Amino acid sequence: MSFNIQKAVREKIYPKIALMAPSGGGKTYSALRISTGMAEELKTIKKSDAKILMANTEQKRGYYYADEFTYDIVDMESPHEPERYIELVNFAVAEGYDILIIDSSSHEWEGKGGCLEIHQKAGGRYQDWSKVSPRHDRFINAIAESPIVVIATMRGKDQYVMSESHNNGGNKTTKVEKIGVGAKQRDGFEYEFTCTFLLDQKTNTAEPFKDNTHIFENEPAVKLTEEHGRKIIRWANSSGVEPKNTKSVDNEELAEKTQEIIKLCEDKVKSGIKSDLLYDIIKKHNKKKSPSAIKDINIANTIIGEINNLENEVNEGE
Repeated sequence: MSFNIQKAVREKIYPKIALMAPSGGGKTYSALRISTGMAEELKTIKKSDAKILMANTEQKRGYYYADEFTYDIVDMESPHEPERYIELVNFAVAEGYDILIIDSSSHEWEGKGGCLEIHQKAGGRYQDWSKVSPRHDRFINAIAESPIVVIATMRGKDQYVMSESHNNGGNKTTKVEKIGVGAKQRDGFEYEFTCTFLLDQKTNTAEPFKDNTHIFENEPAVKLTEEHGRKIIRWANSSGVEPKNTKSVDNEELAEKTQEIIKLCEDKVKSGIKSDLLYDIIKKHNKKKSPSAIKDINIANTIIGEINNLENEVNEGE
């Protein structure tokens, strides 16, 4: 058996972006802002207009911002079978669109006619996933292999928490807040993208959960803008990452650690570990669920150790 070894060369990349947030987190608006910036940057590269197509599954929400942005739209109605979304990706490519927004991809998983319903109709047993998983995997591959930019939004798994505070008079007040815990998609779906952002429901600010571009991994949570889209396209069409002012050896090591955590999470999800458990470990040590927000190498090493131990604990409990 022989292997053909050659020097690795950075090729043109078609970024795949995921936006996760609970309802009201600003997924649709953020997707339109960054896609508009992408289109503007692509126009300078192509010397012609870049086209955006939005696949709207959220009733009429996709039309809300038609007076602010330039984009085409197609309504995705039930049944939300994976094949319908594969057809959508292929259509966008064939029609010459540069950017496809799937708003939201959660319907392919949990919508009427989506994977969960297909599984139930097949019998609802564990072995019945063998009939559903290949169809979902083909949808993932259609996104990954498409020669266009794809932005997929995902509904967050809404969870409500109670917090207490005291006003100036010393009286205690209780407040209920909605937070996002993972996404309403198959576990691990969020790891399939070039960049995955978590959007806060209250502030609509985004923090990177996964960032293969290294552009956003050390930035604080901010609202996504057209400039973020332009940066992603410049990175995708360059021979490397945009230069940074300084990057110490410690920062390089930390960046490697955060990528190790992301890869470790991907592997654990594939082995059957729930994403929520991984989020909890990261947030316990970092206050945020994003590996890219980790600023301390020791904390990163602790998280890596606990994620590895998590699998052992689960196996021992079975």
